[in-house]
Amino acid sequence: MAAPGAQSALQQGFLAAPARPRPAFALTPLADIMFQLLIFFMLTTSLAPYALVPLVRAAAPEAGATPAAEAPAPDSAAPAVWNLGQGVVRSGGEELPLADLPLVLADLHESRVEEILLFLTDTARTQDLVTVLEAVEDAGFARLRLMGR
Repeated sequence: MAAPGAQSALQQGFLAAPARPRPAFALTPLADIMFQLLIFFMLTTSLAPYALVPLVRAAAPEAGATPAAEAPAPDSAAPAVWNLGQGVVRSGGEELPLADLPLVLADLHESRVEEILLFLTDTARTQDLVTVLEAVEDAGFARLRLMGR
């Protein structure tokens, strides 16, 4: 029998549970982290670089015609370099409002410029970029390269 001052484990309100062996390595947290990394990389990866997005619709090939490799015209001018800001395009030392783009693009077409390099600045909005892309497509330019920082 137990000593009169000692209480048994049952009287204290808990029973001593047998010690369970702890697993050496739990795989559940590792699987959770792997799925989170997978989702993160899927959401942050760009599948199509902006520089490779075609601007003009491909014409249907003629019957019996073989596709020829695109080569720049030997007498074509150097590409135009633009910086896109909020509501303006900077070319050289000039600031051109986006409303004047059709006239500027017509002049570039007459100058035999075939490619435009467009650098995006911090002040450029998405709508500014869309406006430039639409104007370039309407003017018939086939190549426009978007350059990041």
